[in-house]
Amino acid sequence: MTLRLFFVLLIVPYYRTIAQIQRCATSEVVRYIQLSDPDYVRRVDEVYTQARALAEKQLASRNEDDTIFHIRCVFHVVYAANKPQENIPDSVIYSQIEVLNEDYRRLNADTSKTREVFLPVAADTKIQFELATEDPNGQPTNGITRQTGNGGFFGFNPIQDNVKSNSTGGRDPWPTDRYLNIWVCNLFAGILGYAFPPSNAPGWPANASVDSARQGVVLHYQVVGRNNPNPIDPAVARGRSATHEIGHYLGLRHIWGDTTGCNKFDGDGIPDTPKQADAHQQNCDTTDNTCADSPTDFPDMLENYMDYSDDRCLNMFTLGQKEIMRAILRTSRRGIAYTTLSTTVKNAEADFTRFTVSPNPAGDIAWVNITLPKHENTCQVRVTDTAGREVASCLYTGQPLAIPTYSLPAGIYHIQAVSHTKNQTIRMIVNPR
Repeated sequence: MTLRLFFVLLIVPYYRTIAQIQRCATSEVVRYIQLSDPDYVRRVDEVYTQARALAEKQLASRNEDDTIFHIRCVFHVVYAANKPQENIPDSVIYSQIEVLNEDYRRLNADTSKTREVFLPVAADTKIQFELATEDPNGQPTNGITRQTGNGGFFGFNPIQDNVKSNSTGGRDPWPTDRYLNIWVCNLFAGILGYAFPPSNAPGWPANASVDSARQGVVLHYQVVGRNNPNPIDPAVARGRSATHEIGHYLGLRHIWGDTTGCNKFDGDGIPDTPKQADAHQQNCDTTDNTCADSPTDFPDMLENYMDYSDDRCLNMFTLGQKEIMRAILRTSRRGIAYTTLSTTVKNAEADFTRFTVSPNPAGDIAWVNITLPKHENTCQVRVTDTAGREVASCLYTGQPLAIPTYSLPAGIYHIQAVSHTKNQTIRMIVNPR
């Protein structure tokens, strides 16, 4: 089959009305690259196999890894000069960072919708996202670039990958070994996003991987953030297309394994994601059980971020998926993140005896009460939003502490208390006013 014929056969299914959407084009892009680079999928598989081995070793050890990965992100907004709606505002990108941090740290408000059967494997990945504060030249930045571009009459094309270069009407990336580059543009024919899985397999020549300039995530401008002024469809209006595509970028596969039917060898290769015959296309039917599992027969995990379910259904990664992504951040994607420990206090022993915030959800004021450890008279209290931005910092001296919340936008915040021996964080919700 010629490349041109393959291109036609691939694109025709997606040439539909805007009301019909294709959640992810990652697997199609991978198959296209395979035509011109027969070893490409084999390299991707080798990277995945290595990550699985590291993940299985970590899970078998049963030792909790306190390392937090902080991924530096840059959003490249590429828009047509005559379509200002494609030039989404900063507030939408800030919202997207909040969504990512909630989803990847399991701080999302809909964790309560995770079915009981899956709670034992639902994971806080301990991966966080932040907008870059320094550009490649060491200059201050807000982590957002904007550029008029030209993706053609139908928009930018995943197969041509033309949004990633100035020469093809898009925007050149920042160094892909230091930043997670996320392009935002008008994508071709209702496709919501795509990403290249890691392909720099061990033992392969340095130039064997897909061009480094192509590494990153591409999102359709109408699926960024949960406050997008022009969402493409209510089913994908919560910012979770980015959660899904970054999962691919960090090595995850679709939960059903990209092959239909129940007789696949191992699906996505992760033991704690049940067998599934196919994707759930905008479907939240919790009675679905398309394949029999052994020894326990689980229903389809349609709440997994790597399925195609509605954003309103998605709410979890598994422990196995967590360890795959963390293994990739230690190997193929090392350099895009810096690490900290989940506790910033050396030898911290346990939570405070009492640490409360009330009322929670908060109105105009939230009161913090803490029982300080013996022989300690103070602790630092720090309030951050889900993008990691500090919004308040106070010294707690043993008396109830008032946190003014009347000026804070509605949403989820984290209150961290740190003493010499204790470190604890709890979640506070600020109600709309």
